[in-house]
Amino acid sequence: MNYFLAPRSGEKSYKNFESTIRNGIPLDRISSHLTRDGIEILSSEEVIYAWGNRKGTKSAWDKMKTGDTVIFYAKGVLVMTGEVYFKKHSPEMALAMWPADDNGNPWEYTFFLKNLKYISIPIKVFNAAVGFKLNYIVQGFTQLKEERINKIKDQYGSMESMFGLFKDPNSAEIPTINDKLYVNVSNEIIPIIIENQKLTPKIVKEKTGKRSNNKKIDYALRNKNNSIIGSRGEEIVLREEKGKLEKIGLKDLAQKVKRMSVDDDTLGYDILSFDVDGKEKYIEVKTSSSSKDSMRFFVSLNEYSIGKDKENYFIYFVENIDTNQPKITIIKNPIDSSKFSIQPDGYIFEAERN
Repeated sequence: MNYFLAPRSGEKSYKNFESTIRNGIPLDRISSHLTRDGIEILSSEEVIYAWGNRKGTKSAWDKMKTGDTVIFYAKGVLVMTGEVYFKKHSPEMALAMWPADDNGNPWEYTFFLKNLKYISIPIKVFNAAVGFKLNYIVQGFTQLKEERINKIKDQYGSMESMFGLFKDPNSAEIPTINDKLYVNVSNEIIPIIIENQKLTPKIVKEKTGKRSNNKKIDYALRNKNNSIIGSRGEEIVLREEKGKLEKIGLKDLAQKVKRMSVDDDTLGYDILSFDVDGKEKYIEVKTSSSSKDSMRFFVSLNEYSIGKDKENYFIYFVENIDTNQPKITIIKNPIDSSKFSIQPDGYIFEAERN
């Protein structure tokens, strides 16, 4: 296995990192630059993480193989590792993901990563382990020579053992529950749409006692998983709204349907869509892994206030999110205080299905 060091300390490289490593990349943005085999390989991952290098790193990139590991460096610390599972040289595809550098050069030697792991290894500790000068700073994409790897094996047993010792569950690189990711939605997923369902306010019973839970929770992993679940729901709704307009011949309108939350999560809605007459629809997406007789989800103060002011405001409640037949209940203009239990930091929508 080969190991590569990848710097991302500069402002531009960090923006690239955020756009295609932290948030992932939508497959349809790059699919026109891929072969059928490439699309099949990338679509096997729920979130597509991509990185790219310029011409000067071609020799190292050429040596990269499936299963190799890339280690990211940022401002004095090694922060993340990822496993290479696909690579492609394409200036056009690179420009579809990232702007060119200041000299107009694209990051054309691209590779795609999975199994991201979050670490925190001070560069001086790493330098001492591999035999670099202590003040060495990762300046460019570099393959770690075998003699360097062997030095780490002598001290830690393996590279993976070292990564495990410096695992960082509180890494700032881990997506939070509110971060929006681009999630692949399989064509096998066919939602069940429920419209015009009658709802009645649920009587909220006062809770008594406290339930103890001594189980240790990996909050970072839970937050990332919740971010993926929420993003998957938004992608399902986005595809459903586009498909609905395309089926009735409104392809131009379908192209305007947009997932707004990726660029701005303060709008109070996630999806901008349209009615058949071209009127804008504002859709907030809520998700659940299960389905019950009653519905319950959190509504922020911002969503509540926006929903009260916008006439064509909807909540799409996506249940059974992990199945190939998620259920989407469409709730029009749901901001009705009779359906909410007031909480100190927002609202809980609770309603019984009739």
